[in-house]
Amino acid sequence: MRLHALRFTMLAALAFGPALPVFAPAWAQDAAQPPAQRAGLESKKLTAIVDWLKADVEKGRVPGAVVLVMRNGQVVLHEAVGWADKDKKVPMKRDSIHPIASSTKLITTVAALRLFEQNKLSVMAPIATYLPELKDLKIERRDANGNVELVAPTRQPTVHDLMTHRAGFTYFFFPPNPLRNQYREMGIDRIDTMTAEETLQKLATLPLAFSPGTQFEYSIATDLLGHIVERITKKPLDVALKELVLDPLKMKETTFVVQGPALERFARPLASDPDMWVFKWLDVTNPPKRFSGGAGMASTTSDYFRLLQMLVNGGTLDGVRLLSPMTVRWALADQIGTTRGVAHPGDGYSWNLVNPVRVADGGPAFPGSVGDVFWGGITGPRYLFDPKEKLIGIVFVQGPAIRAAYHAELRAMLYGAIVPRGTQTQ
Repeated sequence: MRLHALRFTMLAALAFGPALPVFAPAWAQDAAQPPAQRAGLESKKLTAIVDWLKADVEKGRVPGAVVLVMRNGQVVLHEAVGWADKDKKVPMKRDSIHPIASSTKLITTVAALRLFEQNKLSVMAPIATYLPELKDLKIERRDANGNVELVAPTRQPTVHDLMTHRAGFTYFFFPPNPLRNQYREMGIDRIDTMTAEETLQKLATLPLAFSPGTQFEYSIATDLLGHIVERITKKPLDVALKELVLDPLKMKETTFVVQGPALERFARPLASDPDMWVFKWLDVTNPPKRFSGGAGMASTTSDYFRLLQMLVNGGTLDGVRLLSPMTVRWALADQIGTTRGVAHPGDGYSWNLVNPVRVADGGPAFPGSVGDVFWGGITGPRYLFDPKEKLIGIVFVQGPAIRAAYHAELRAMLYGAIVPRGTQTQ
């Protein structure tokens, strides 16, 4: 019908001469627009994002970067700049493979949510239901004389506490205290020295940082969630994640180990990076002793985009449904309310079952929508997705010190590129 209408309009113009102007219908005008404009984004401002990254490479702020932007189901920007390996003069490419550190958490949690939907995982169950090594965890309490004793917490941590980082665990790299020092000395966070079983046995000897549910502390909790996935599926985590998430989403480049020809595409930090310990701690070029569901994977922007797009779509991608839209809505909603603590995302954000979620228009020092979600990894990558705006932004870089700034800078430019549909831009 639309084609007939357009043909009729053109014939009428010919019949009545040039005095009658021809106006193509709105749908035809849209088809002629650049992809960015059709997606409601300003092309020049998207180009400015690439220019920003190129300038940072020139200044030595980052060795290189890959950026990907999607809106309304359409990828409108996917560019690589700089070097994957500056010392060896290996250019960064769109398919460069990056260690993604805590971006692994989202993959692990989606796998756990699939098991939840299958009634194989109870979110409110104590973690000892699946990890009996952790059945009798304690907290420290000081008596009137200042003596420290170990006592039972009000309750044991649950799977939900793991997902929301309120279980009482921690990370060794936060500001030193006696418990974090023990994590470091015992290698609790390491992936290269102990098996999962050995790690759990050592962790069972340590107190919790606080009584479960009472505080927030970003932690190794998602590593434990990954080990729960292993126990339920009776498979190593690399196999379980492949079957539950990676294969259904066709994430072929996402892995726990980067070896062989793939090393030619592996992104590396600047040799002068002040945080090289991060890359030694999370060395994904060697097979791990245990699979870290919280920090141990590598991926590409193209692969990771598919995971985010599935969530923006409400649980489905390319005709394959991983999660119910109701499960996605619940999982992405605020789970902790006003609870605060170590590494909390700050004003305007709370925490869902996976990442920080925006709960107010004001508060943060960057734009967004209520319900938008962001995170990344200590190695440098950042991502955000905004279900309301149907928007995804990913920037993969290798630079721990700049990761928070990069998130804010990408946001400012990305949301600044949004224009109302039909608005003319220059």
